[in-house]
Amino acid sequence: MSDENDMSFDDLEAMFSQDDSEISRMENVVLSQNLDGFAQCFPDWDIHPPVKL
Repeated sequence: MSDENDMSFDDLEAMFSQDDSEISRMENVVLSQNLDGFAQCFPDWDIHPPVKL
């Protein structure tokens, strides 16, 4: 039974797996969009990260 489940997960991973760099890029896009959306909720606030001198 366990071998059968392992094969199923291996098959799914082969079909749907993506390169780690591609996943990281997509996560950064989503996080940026979420932050931009949050910033628009508070237009008077300065929520930009501090600039290192």
